[in-house]
Amino acid sequence: MKNSIFQLVTLFFVIIIILSGSMGFNKDAYARVEWEVFRQINLNDIPIDTAISLDGTTAYILCDKNILIYSIQDNQITDTIHLTGKFTQIAFFEEGERLFLTDRESKRLSIIQLSTIYNIEAGQSPLIGNKDAPVSVVAFFDYQCPYCARIYPVIEELLEKYPEDVNLIIKHFPLRMHPFAEKASLAALASSKQNKYERITKIFFDNYKDLNEENIKKYMAEAGLDMIKFDIDFNDPSLKNIINQDLNLGTRLKVRGVPTLFINGRPVKYRSLNALSNMVETELSKSK
Repeated sequence: MKNSIFQLVTLFFVIIIILSGSMGFNKDAYARVEWEVFRQINLNDIPIDTAISLDGTTAYILCDKNILIYSIQDNQITDTIHLTGKFTQIAFFEEGERLFLTDRESKRLSIIQLSTIYNIEAGQSPLIGNKDAPVSVVAFFDYQCPYCARIYPVIEELLEKYPEDVNLIIKHFPLRMHPFAEKASLAALASSKQNKYERITKIFFDNYKDLNEENIKKYMAEAGLDMIKFDIDFNDPSLKNIINQDLNLGTRLKVRGVPTLFINGRPVKYRSLNALSNMVETELSKSK
């Protein structure tokens, strides 16, 4: 009897020791937390709740009278949405394209549809089409991308449909998986020095599967470029700077792949000629 009791007691303590280890009571595994205030920002309204965008770049701060849009990257309030009612909670839906606002007291739910409009400057990028056109299509392209090659003829149709109203600005976004995409971008930018940018762009997309160093030079010669001048321009460090600027711009605009299109700063979701034309018509109606 005594042996049985002793065995039970021993088993009990063994179980306690095992549980203590599994629950993190081992003093050797103990970790303390250090903390400090990383950043503070003064608001002109009373904060109530906050929702963070899924990519972690933007915070929507629900306040007493407004929703403050805070850029986490730039550490500043970039815009304000004015509210007409009182709300107590804010949340995201559909990757941040909609904000859900709720008020427990009034039992009310409001849904805000977000439309982000970016201010995209042409910068040093060559322009295809009428430079004074009221509507600009900004396209992030990779010359070896099959999807870019597929959408480019649609954009050409759009430019033909609106020759005075629409222009195209290509932002070069060569992907690492495409070994000759950056060289093609450099070659295209160099061709702009001889007013062959639009023609070379079309040639590159028509032959995207065959782009390599040898063929790039062959296409340049066939397009009638002065090859001595081309070689000088191709090796100009300023062209690589343009590509780096385009890549950095794409990061700021949350470009995750190519092709990515914007019309007057509005992200393009649907790329058919009809969908693009509708967006152009909307922008033209605003300008009128």
